[in-house]
Amino acid sequence: MSVVRGEAVVCVHGLWLSGFATGFWRARFAGAGYAAHSFSYATVRQPLKTSARQLAEFVQALPQHRVHLVGHSLGGVLIAAMLAERGWALPGKQIGRVVLVGSPFQGTHVGRNLARVGFGRVVLGRAVQDWLAGEPPTVPEGFELGVIAGNRPLGLGRIAAPGLPLPHDGTVGVAETRVEGAREHLTLPVSHTEMLMSARVTQQMLRFVEHGAFIR
Repeated sequence: MSVVRGEAVVCVHGLWLSGFATGFWRARFAGAGYAAHSFSYATVRQPLKTSARQLAEFVQALPQHRVHLVGHSLGGVLIAAMLAERGWALPGKQIGRVVLVGSPFQGTHVGRNLARVGFGRVVLGRAVQDWLAGEPPTVPEGFELGVIAGNRPLGLGRIAAPGLPLPHDGTVGVAETRVEGAREHLTLPVSHTEMLMSARVTQQMLRFVEHGAFIR
């Protein structure tokens, strides 16, 4: 595989995790020749807009001009929020391709159910509640966005919030990951947590970042 020069990939983790959780992703992209980075943020205590601003600042501080973004679960939501807030092209940067993996773009059944009780709201934190309170942003026409969903129904989400419609990955429904205007949507036999460690998922992410299409 040829080495890609002058391009970066930023990996963004999901709820309750840190940048360490995207280490497998980062290693895969680094092995393909990208300058790979993990972005960490406070998933519970910070408002979504604050984290979005920090992500934008992180991207702008990178030496590479062209930057691709990949996010798991809430990380994908954060990427979408940042691009909606700051624009798809940040000053001095060219935003490349974006992959959202298991991200509840259309809202989250599990999150809505947990938010009905005080303890659930504390567990979810500010970012998820901010996302649920707003409308999903619109993807500009022609923008290269790929979405990966899982349909292995293993996870605590279905226990915490029964009634999650099938198919789902144990936490997020496949229908919840749909993004109008996305170039491609792919469903793989993985659970929500498996997405962070799946060679099949990273293969498809890399394929989309390199070619703007998944392997069919």
